Amino acid sequence: MTLHTHIPQDRLRALSRGETLPDRTSGSVLFADISGFTALTEGLRDLLGSRQGAEELSKHLDTVYTALIAEVEKYGGSVLGFAGDAITCWFDDLNGAATPRAAACAFALQTAMGAFNSVKLPNNKSVVLTLKVAVASGNARRFVVGDPTIHYIDTLAGATVARISAGRGTSCTERRCVS
Repeated sequence: MTLHTHIPQDRLRALSRGETLPDRTSGSVLFADISGFTALTEGLRDLLGSRQGAEELSKHLDTVYTALIAEVEKYGGSVLGFAGDAITCWFDDLNGAATPRAAACAFALQTAMGAFNSVKLPNNKSVVLTLKVAVASGNARRFVVGDPTIHYIDTLAGATVARISAGRGTSCTERRCVS
């Protein structure tokens, strides 16, 4: 595993140029939550046992996240972190274009998730995976926290993030966004 897989793309680019990211920034935060992984986890555990079920689940997670991360990066976003079956992404406001890029990415994530609508289990039953995406735009604080000898975490904070947390961003599901 390489170091760049743990560093958001915008921070990686800044580090390669010898720069730091600004502490205060403007842009759009995108939060994407996958529904159905609990049923997939339980189904794999029941059919394959805890150990093999967990290995199989990891393969499914890797496949889904690889597809979603590719879309985020295609639209110029950076994945900041993972929380269970959800990802938080940041789209820096380059010439005022963060919101349209984040919204377009939300639709692209929905399309990419279509490949995982029906995940086949070893008993020929299937589990449905869906994706909920929310986008909020505005100002944010961007910084790194942690102990350098253990682990750093890229962090995003502020009112824009609070709107996503409270569900007051724009939610996008299957070609439709609602504020």
